[in-house]
Formats: sequence, C-alpha cells, structure tokens
Amino acid sequence: MWDFNRLREQEKQHRALRLRLLLLAIMVGALLVFGGCSLSERLQSLKGSRAQVQPGDLPEMADDLESTADLQEMTKVVLYFKDGDGRWLVPERQEIPKVTGIGRAALEALCRGPVSRDLKPSLPAGTEVRGVNVKPDGTCVVDLNQAATKIPAQNSKAEALAVSAIVNTLTEFPTVKKVQILIEGQIRETLAGHIPIDVPLPRNMAFVKE
Repeated sequence: MWDFNRLREQEKQHRALRLRLLLLAIMVGALLVFGGCSLSERLQSLKGSRAQVQPGDLPEMADDLESTADLQEMTKVVLYFKDGDGRWLVPERQEIPKVTGIGRAALEALCRGPVSRDLKPSLPAGTEVRGVNVKPDGTCVVDLNQAATKIPAQNSKAEALAVSAIVNTLTEFPTVKKVQILIEGQIRETLAGHIPIDVPLPRNMAFVKE
C-alpha cells in the first residue's frame, strides 16, 4: 500500500534540492560574469598605466640624471705637462671630481694629457695607473703599467720630464713627500734606461719652466 505522506515528503526534498542546485548555478554564473568583467577592467587599467609613460617623458628622466651628476663636487689639481718644444714642464690646473684617492685621480688625469693645446703629454701614450698608496711617512708608491717605459732610448730628456711630471704632480699634495715609482708592481733601476727610479724621489723643479 502506497505511503502518500512519505511520497509527498520525498517530492518536497527533491524540489528543495533542485532549487538549491539552481541557486548555486545562478551564483556561479554571476561570479563568472562579474569576475570576468573585473579581470577585463584590471587589464584595461594596466594597459592604461603603461600608456601613461610616453617617450617624451624619458628626456626628463635624463635631465634628472644630469642634474645629479652636476652636483658632484669638483676640485682643482696641478698637473705637469711638456711645453710646445718638449724641453720643459709647465704646470696646468685642471678641475677633476673630488673623490677618495685624489692622488690617483690626479695621476690618471696626468695620463690623459693636457687641456691646453699649447702643451704636450708628459707621459707615453697608453700609460695607466695600476695603483697608488701613500704610506704614513709620506712616501707615495705609484704602480704604472709597462707603457710608461715606452720612451725612445736616446731621449733621456723626455725620460727625465716624465719622471719629474709624476713626482711633481703627486708632491703637490701636502701628505706626499717622496714618490716611489713601480712598473707592473716591480722596482726598476730606471724608467727607460737613464733616470733612476729604484728609490723614492723628492720634488724636483729643475725641469719646470718659470
């Protein structure tokens, strides 16, 4: 015999289940629709933010970098170069960035050569500074590369001017009393066959034009 009450109860349960499934389907659909819109909006926003950076903005960034560079403190140093005839040394004031290890910076400027067209380099082309170290007793040890020795063997005057240019440039600094020149980390008897550099050398103004 059929239990109609039980059947009606089961039918109610089935209807409630179908209703819950329908509501769940509606909610999932709504999330997909609105979630998709949100994702699309975020992508559009991202594209918009990228579009805000225009090529014309880049020069302004470059200007800012240049302005920062202009703020670097400069200092004047005295360097010694050959005169037009190559017979004497002439002091030249140059402005270089004020950095730690200013002695090395000055020597590197000496290697680069003079600013004035009336002067000539006092060191051979390709001369590079490998190291500079000032000892507590005031001795400045300078290490140069092999190119510093590339002076014609018969030109002892050019060799003397090169040595004096190095020593006089560095002794412009009050903490430097003497200069010991090394080549590739080694002590040599002479720079290029004539001028002794195996001992620390004091300031020598004999080759400087008055």
